[in-house]
Amino acid sequence: MQKAASPTEYRQQLRARIIKTAEQEFRVRGANAVKMDDIANILSISKRTLYEIFTNKEELLLESVKEESRAFDEHMRVFYEDEHHNVMDLILEFYKYQMHRLSGLAPTYFADIHKFPPVIAWIRQKNAENRARSLEFFQKGVEQGYFRSDVDYELISKVGGASMDYVMAHQLYKRYSLFHLHRNVTMLYIRGLCTIKGIEVLDRKLAELINEDVNKDVQ
Repeated sequence: MQKAASPTEYRQQLRARIIKTAEQEFRVRGANAVKMDDIANILSISKRTLYEIFTNKEELLLESVKEESRAFDEHMRVFYEDEHHNVMDLILEFYKYQMHRLSGLAPTYFADIHKFPPVIAWIRQKNAENRARSLEFFQKGVEQGYFRSDVDYELISKVGGASMDYVMAHQLYKRYSLFHLHRNVTMLYIRGLCTIKGIEVLDRKLAELINEDVNKDVQ
């Protein structure tokens, strides 16, 4: 006989379900279009129960963004720790993950998020933490022969971070697709750091990835 969940366990499980549902709704419809009533109705819970767990939509949006970030970090951590993967594999896995994440995203998703200052503040803090950890990644790439050894990676990390901050602050995603930005900013930025060996591997893997996408579209 299965043991019934305790009130605390039930509340934790419900909280996780709310975050998962909200994350999906925010991604597909945009934060502005989603109401707390919508989340309560989808989960068949009362608004009172929902507001007992999350004070307002801003808090729920923040937690959904944090959960999405946590899932991404965990996925990349597991991939990174596999001894069969090198830094070039990691770059392509990052690229594939982001492209999958961006597919089906509401056109207003990022513009809507900018209307919630605590969420933007957390994203900027998270990006700063990621930049600090990127030095380890670059060093590993140098050791593996894929990245140049004559580059100031601390400076590069700061400049790269400033570029992405500019993209977000000026909402360039309204003018260009996130796919276009990743392809023409992030990947070219990485390519400039590569040795000849790194460039050859990166170009080959990108071509393979593009061919995979083309074949999927044909099917």
